[in-house]
Amino acid sequence: MTGKIYGNTSTVRKNLLEYLDGFIGNVYSPGEFLPVEIRDALVLATSSSGTEFAALVDRKNRVEAICVGSAESVSLEGLLDLRRGEKRLSGIRLWHTHPNGSSMPSEVDIATLKALRLDGCGVIGVNLDEERATGISVTVLRRDQDGLFSDYETFGPEPVWKAKEFNRLFDELVRIDAEAGDISSESLEEEAEKAIVCGVLLPPDEKKTTPENALAELKELTRTAGAEVVAEYVQRRPSPDARYYIGKGLAKDISLKAQATSATLLIADDELSAGTVRNLEDATGLRVIDRTTLILDIFAARARSREGRLQVEMAQQKYRLTRLAGKGVALSRLGGGIGTRGPGESKLTADRNYIKRRISFLETVLEKVSAVRDTLRKERKKNEIPQVAVVGYTNAGKSSLLNALCDGDVLAENKLFATLDPSVRRLVTDDNRDFLIIDTVGFIKKLPHELVEAFKSTLEELKYADLLLHVVDGSNPDAANQIEVVEEIIKELGAGGKPCYTVVNKVDLLPQRELASDNTGPISGKCFYISAKTGEGVEELKEAVIGFFNAASVDFFLEVPYSDGKTLSYLHDRGTVEYEDYTGSGVRVKGKIDSKYWKNDFKRYEAKDEQD
Repeated sequence: MTGKIYGNTSTVRKNLLEYLDGFIGNVYSPGEFLPVEIRDALVLATSSSGTEFAALVDRKNRVEAICVGSAESVSLEGLLDLRRGEKRLSGIRLWHTHPNGSSMPSEVDIATLKALRLDGCGVIGVNLDEERATGISVTVLRRDQDGLFSDYETFGPEPVWKAKEFNRLFDELVRIDAEAGDISSESLEEEAEKAIVCGVLLPPDEKKTTPENALAELKELTRTAGAEVVAEYVQRRPSPDARYYIGKGLAKDISLKAQATSATLLIADDELSAGTVRNLEDATGLRVIDRTTLILDIFAARARSREGRLQVEMAQQKYRLTRLAGKGVALSRLGGGIGTRGPGESKLTADRNYIKRRISFLETVLEKVSAVRDTLRKERKKNEIPQVAVVGYTNAGKSSLLNALCDGDVLAENKLFATLDPSVRRLVTDDNRDFLIIDTVGFIKKLPHELVEAFKSTLEELKYADLLLHVVDGSNPDAANQIEVVEEIIKELGAGGKPCYTVVNKVDLLPQRELASDNTGPISGKCFYISAKTGEGVEELKEAVIGFFNAASVDFFLEVPYSDGKTLSYLHDRGTVEYEDYTGSGVRVKGKIDSKYWKNDFKRYEAKDEQD
C-alpha cells in the first residue's frame, strides 16, 4: 500500500500528484491526531482542484497512502486489507476533505469507517472560494454488547485551531485494542510489518563483534518499532558502498528474499544519504529506512510529555532537512501572469522553507520549556538537595533501579527506550535527609546527533548532578562495548569529570556473579552488583550513595546564641539539623552540613557536652 496514490489520478495535475507523493512514508507531528502538515496538504490539494482527497495515517503519524476522489466522494477500493480482525481496529485513521464545506461525516464515511474498522474517520470541510478549512470532526467506532464495532460516536465539528483537543483519542484507541482479548500474540505477530535488516561490518568493528551478533541490536530496535524481522544480511566490507551501502549484488539478493518472505521494509544499520536510500529502493523494490530513522520512529511512538514530543519532532525535522531530495522543475508550482512565469517555487524549496519555519517555531517553544526546567533546577540548587543522575544504555534497568531505591512508580518495561521523559523521585533516608534521584533517557550506539541536540536540555541534568550511577546490563554479552558507548556520550555532554559509580544490574539472570565481570570487562572506580528486580545489592548501593554525601559533609554540634539568628537560619537552609534544643544561653543544634558551606567561624559556638 505504501508509496502509491490511489483513485482517479488522471484529472489531477502531475505536479500536484508529485507534491502529495512526497508525503507518503514520512512521519509528521508525532502525538497529534491531525498533523498540521497533512491537514494543509489536503486543503491545498482540494482548493486547487475542487476534488476530494484522503490520507491514511498510522498511529505513529506515518502517511501510508493518498487517495484521490471526485467532487462528491473518494474511493478506498483496494485498501480493504487494512482490517485486522473483527474485534481489533485497523491501526489506520482516515483524514479526508469535503469540498462542499461540510465538516460532518456522511453516510458513506460512516460505512467506510465500519467496513475498514478504522481508528477514526476525520473530515476537513473546505471552502473552495476562500481556499481554507471550515472545520473538522472525528468519528470513532464503539463496541456493542457483543464486542463488535457496530456503534460510533462523532466528535465536533470544531474550528481548525481546536484540533489538539482530538489528541486524547490516542489513549482511547489503545484502550479499545487492549480489550480485544481474543487476539493472540501469535496473530498480532503475523500482522506486523515484515522487515529485512542489513548492515556492513567494517574492519574496526570485527574486533568487537561477530557477524552473528552484528545486527542483534538493530533487530531488537526493529521489534520495538513493531515490525517482524524475517531476514538479516551482514556484509564484510572495507567501507560502505558509495551508491548502495551494501553493494548492488546483495541488494538484488535482498529483492529476491523480499519476494519469498513478503517483506515490505529494508532497514540499514547505519545512517544513509537520500541518494543511497533511493538507489536501494530502486534495486530492492522495498521501502528503505536507516538506523537513525528507526530510532526517531521509536522515540515518536514513545514520547508522552509535551516536551518529549517537541524534542522528538525537532530531531525529525532536522534530520529531514538534510535529506530533502526533489526532481527539479517537475515539482515546480507554475505561476501565471507577467512576472510570475517560470519554474516558480519547487516543492523541494517549499518543503525546505516549511521545515525551517517549523524548526524555528519548535526552538522557540523548547526555549520556553527549557527556561522552566532551568528555574526548577535553580530552585533545587538553592535548596541544596543532593542530586543523583541514573544513566546507562537503553534497557539496562535504570527505571527499575529508580523504583527500587525510592519505592517509585516509574514505568519500567523490558523494551528499548521505554523511558524518554526524565523522572525525578525523592529518596528520604532514616535520618530524614533528602536526595533527588533523576532517571534519564537511555543511550545507544550510533545515537543520532539530532536526538542529542533535541534532548540537550533534558540531558543537561547530568552536568548538574552531584553523583552519576552508570547502570549496566550485566547479562548482556555486549556489556563492555555498551559501557564504552555510555562513557563517550557522558563526555560529549560535559559530565565526564563527575563522580560515578558503576552499577551492574540483572545479576539474577546469571548463574554466577563472576560472569557479569566477564561480560563487562575491567571497570574503573566503585562497582556494585545488584538486581533491581529481586532487590539483591540495592541496600548496599543506597548506603554507598548516602555515604558519598556524608563523606563530603561536616558534623556539627553548636550552641548558637539567640542574638545570632542569622547563623541558625544558615544551618537550617544549608545543612540538615538532626537535633535542636533551646537553653538559657542559646539554641543547641546538631546535624550535618556540606563541607563547602562550613565556616570555620562557627567553631566558636562549639558545644562541649550534649544535654537531653
